[in-house]
Amino acid sequence: MNASVPLWSMAVLTVIILIAIIPVLRALRAWRGRPHLTADESSEAAAAPLTRLQKHAWFSLGAGVLTLAVISALISTYGAAEYWHNDSFRLTVVGIFIAGLAACATLLTTSAGGLHAARLDERDRQVLSKGGAFQTALIVISLAIWLIALGEKFHDDGAVPMVYLNLIFGSTVLMTFIGQSLGILVGYWLGERLGQA
Repeated sequence: MNASVPLWSMAVLTVIILIAIIPVLRALRAWRGRPHLTADESSEAAAAPLTRLQKHAWFSLGAGVLTLAVISALISTYGAAEYWHNDSFRLTVVGIFIAGLAACATLLTTSAGGLHAARLDERDRQVLSKGGAFQTALIVISLAIWLIALGEKFHDDGAVPMVYLNLIFGSTVLMTFIGQSLGILVGYWLGERLGQA
């Protein structure tokens, strides 16, 4: 393999990460434009109990990260080829994926929409509106990492095995929920630190 390929790949990944961070920086700039809390107000906000949306975001983040970690550990241990050829192993991984996905989706949709939408206050709605920036950034960065890692691994072969399409799809879906949960939590944290209307 050409020695310049890894350097080129790292340059591309860096550019993609910088582009992906743009929506995050825009969200941070919007928060910075808000009035700052006094020290007493900050202490009071930090001591306040978690909102329903925050609790659900924490649980969803935990479920998403745990699911991604377990599946990554299984694929790393047994290999992508085993996942592709062994039906029972594949069904086990898919079962873990669906369980984690259902947990994330249920937690976030019941707190951010549907019957519970009336329980959201103005602060909750603002956090939800800004959370998408973090979600987008995480998805773009994860896709860039997949693209470059697979390009490096299969550069000499000239083709990437089909199994990786499934793995890319699954990780991207999980990153969507992880990113939304992270965006919600960061939004509340910024609200406490930088002030809220």
